[in-house]
Amino acid sequence: MSSTLELMKNLLLCESHEELHRAAGECARRMGYDVWVYAMMPANGTEVPFLCGSLPPTWYANHFADGHGAADPVLAHCRRHSAPLAWYVEDCVDEEDTACPVFFGDAADTGLHHGITVPVHGFGCLWGLLALASSNATDRRSEARRLADAQLFTAYVHEAGHRLASAVEGNHVHLTERERECLRWTAGGKTGWEIGKMLGISERTVVFHLENAARKFGVYGRRQAAARAIALNIISL
Repeated sequence: MSSTLELMKNLLLCESHEELHRAAGECARRMGYDVWVYAMMPANGTEVPFLCGSLPPTWYANHFADGHGAADPVLAHCRRHSAPLAWYVEDCVDEEDTACPVFFGDAADTGLHHGITVPVHGFGCLWGLLALASSNATDRRSEARRLADAQLFTAYVHEAGHRLASAVEGNHVHLTERERECLRWTAGGKTGWEIGKMLGISERTVVFHLENAARKFGVYGRRQAAARAIALNIISL
């Protein structure tokens, strides 16, 4: 069985968003975490961060699109510091407490108990983070011992993620014909149900194709994926 360090080094060999998704997920599980999220805002004028992780697309949309990120002290910490931040849901006991990071509430909603968030800097990104979380309770001393591994994991993910984010901007994203069709109709304002009727497939299949496309672009929703596809001349209206 490969060591955790060997798995981390293999992240540098990932050549696509999907490969990074699978390889980093395996590393996170080996470290004892159920969930991982990597977010990086490139310093290229884009308003959409490069995202990769194991949470469902709706979580990314809710957290980064609805203003949660701007109000979240966890993200504020990552913008100002380099040191990792360990968090525990039980620390957030008052929903009205403005010092309680929104991420904690979101984490509780998805059944997570504790985790580590590591700030990401370098490679010209405006801000970034790598978050690891678990649904299993643990004592704080054990979590503290994981900080070094979390920082090492973050370094490998960020090097791979930065390269893939640059590849996205360089038009190195390969979409299937169905993904392009669904994005084209999405850009034209059609709903998933309407797209399914026009293409003769179910709405669930449309959602599947759109989520795959969004994952390849490193964005969190169908509209962002359509906008990125248009910007890169992969589709046209």
